[in-house]
Amino acid sequence: MKRVQQRFQVVVCGGGLAGFSAALAAARHGAGVCLIQNRPVLGGNSSSEIRVTPHGAAAFHGYARESGILAEALIEERAVNHEPIVENGWTNSVWDMVLYDMAVRTENLTLHLNTSVTDVEKDDGRQIAAVTARVENAETELRIEGDFFIDCTGDGTVAHLAGAEWRSGTESRDAYDEPHAPSEAGPGVMGSSLHFKTVDVGKPAPFHAPEWAVHYDDPDFFYKGGRVPKRLSSGYWWIEIGPPWDTLHDNEQIRHELTRHTLGIWDYLKNRDPNLREQATNLALDWIGQVPGKRENRRVMGELLLTENDLLDRTVFDDEVAFGGWYVDMHTLGGLLAETSEPLNARGLDPTSNYGAGTNVGPFGLPLRIMISQDVENLLLAGRNVSATHAAMSSIRVMSTCAVLGQAAGTAASTALRRGVPVARVADEYVGEVQQTLLRDGCFLPNQHNTDPEDLARKAVATVSSQDLLRGVGPNSANWLGELGQWHDHPVYPFTGRLERRVAQWISLGPARRVDTLQLCLSNEDDVPQQVDAELHAVSDLWEYRTDPGTPPLAETTLTVPPGGPHWVTWPIDLTVDQLPAEGGYIRVDAAANPRVEWHEAGALQPGNIAAYEAMPGRYRRFAGGSTLSFRIEPAQDAYAPANVLSGVTRPHRRTNLWRSDPVEPLPQWLELAWEQPRTVQHVQLTFAGHLLREYHAYPPFYRDPQCVRDYALEAWVDGEWHEVARVEGNYTTRVVHDFDTPVTTDRLRLVVYATNGDPSAGVYEVRCYETPRCARPSFTATSARARRG
Repeated sequence: MKRVQQRFQVVVCGGGLAGFSAALAAARHGAGVCLIQNRPVLGGNSSSEIRVTPHGAAAFHGYARESGILAEALIEERAVNHEPIVENGWTNSVWDMVLYDMAVRTENLTLHLNTSVTDVEKDDGRQIAAVTARVENAETELRIEGDFFIDCTGDGTVAHLAGAEWRSGTESRDAYDEPHAPSEAGPGVMGSSLHFKTVDVGKPAPFHAPEWAVHYDDPDFFYKGGRVPKRLSSGYWWIEIGPPWDTLHDNEQIRHELTRHTLGIWDYLKNRDPNLREQATNLALDWIGQVPGKRENRRVMGELLLTENDLLDRTVFDDEVAFGGWYVDMHTLGGLLAETSEPLNARGLDPTSNYGAGTNVGPFGLPLRIMISQDVENLLLAGRNVSATHAAMSSIRVMSTCAVLGQAAGTAASTALRRGVPVARVADEYVGEVQQTLLRDGCFLPNQHNTDPEDLARKAVATVSSQDLLRGVGPNSANWLGELGQWHDHPVYPFTGRLERRVAQWISLGPARRVDTLQLCLSNEDDVPQQVDAELHAVSDLWEYRTDPGTPPLAETTLTVPPGGPHWVTWPIDLTVDQLPAEGGYIRVDAAANPRVEWHEAGALQPGNIAAYEAMPGRYRRFAGGSTLSFRIEPAQDAYAPANVLSGVTRPHRRTNLWRSDPVEPLPQWLELAWEQPRTVQHVQLTFAGHLLREYHAYPPFYRDPQCVRDYALEAWVDGEWHEVARVEGNYTTRVVHDFDTPVTTDRLRLVVYATNGDPSAGVYEVRCYETPRCARPSFTATSARARRG
């Protein structure tokens, strides 16, 4: 056995999306990092070995897609991958290579694949000194020392070997008063799954299951048990087994049992299912996973324990460093061996169920303290092994949430190194530094914004060549966004425009906050006038999904809709919305159900202004495509002002936070920052519009978001004329970083947008300027891959 000794500042164990993000974050901030992964590819459950596509907050909340390192990877994958995203099972090796490329091109990062941690060595105190790891198929053992260790193994392996306290199983309802906790505590955890994929061969493709496969004959097992596939071609998450087997120690037995069940389920669907067998005639089984995708095991005790109530209440933590927004997704223990599958699915995704209403949460902030071991001073946690109850973990375990937790952990570790303090002191004394670093690196935090004193742009005044005004949008508005190969998440409301249930439209107001009239585009399929009750609310943000937001309506009316249509029905408002901040914010128009009336969907998305439907009693959810309903507002609203690029927030939230040029004015258009005194600038960071509205699953192959700026230049005003200091062609990512070879001293800096990827308007969320480079550079940027320097 060959033995190798190595030393790093940060050792990340586990190469799923949490570990991947943690390692890149720490390395980008100068730490010497080792990433240890026990599989031949990165990505964990998202890899081509397991093929679970990353889920996150945008499945339920418009403009809530996770950003940061994960976004860099997902944007690149869609831009270069030929494969559509259908249901779980379709992930191919292009995704593996995107992650691998990002890792190997990251300075300060050493990657060990096919390497498993087997032991942990402690020092005389409460710290890890080193881990021992075995390189598979190489007869090599590594002893890796480190200053800080981040356990991203999912199973909490490093924490367990280090003697840290952990818990597994379910807490009782009495323990923390969690609504969805069972009445009695128990040892069970959510199970593991195998996925499969089929191909259409264009002619009948026979399939015969082996004798050792499970034989299925009862349609009720599927149709009454919540086990109906959304798509026949691949999947399914509900092929799940946990108890009575231990998902940690019995993983191989679970793999074999899942294989038996997967073959048996496909045999039933293809050969005997009365509803699906004809559709399956030409489908041939192409791939079956042989690495179980795990959901839950050890949860390591941290400085704070997250509970379901923190998610339901959207608790604001002082040490917020990440966010989530997936629902409380507590799978039925036992999976295929239980009577029904996941509870909401077993209820037929009933949008009127009280169970569904109680599980919809977020977006909510997540604190650093759940990622700091309470027992081991130099150990952080990220992913599905952080400090949380079973009920809370059922939401934050999804991979996109795990990824942003990982980036936060890596950033906190690098901060601890830079400050020379334990990570617990980072949470107490330097969390503001971690938060501002994460924001600068492209992350989003619901309750934090850019207050970086080094950002010179915050001291500038922004002006533009043109600006879009919000007047509204109608059924015949030009659709610049195009049709997406949209993946429908659950529960899906097939919105036809008819008011079969309560719906709402968010409308952004400018600083004047004045509304004289609103018009809604409505049709009436009856031959007599119909009435629609409507309310107008001032709301805190784009994610205020309570049908009753807790304050009285600003206005109420009953709209009369004549027969036929479409009609622009006018609602005189005549008020100034003093309840909103001085810089403006959102109002929400709520329309009560009347199935004889149609509120027409707009022909185009109005950026930052989207609609929702009452998916559950008292609770809205955004439409699957992030739609805008047809409306007009007078006066036109100053919702896309240039000052928005200096708001400190890089997405629609409490206002649009977006500068958008006038779509009538042809490109190029420019955005200028001006200072009272000349400033020395060497580093400029731009955040363009795009890749936020929908979940990753909605995007087709080779996708480039039309909103994203494609061709642009940066110009500085020097010696009485404009000098081009950077020029980019072919950009398709949202966050780009420019480091100038020579610092530029100027009192005016200009971004000139020559073309987008389809939008007639230029769209920018943020501009940052710094005297010296310091932030972590994204892997796929215009400057690193496609820049032409001026």
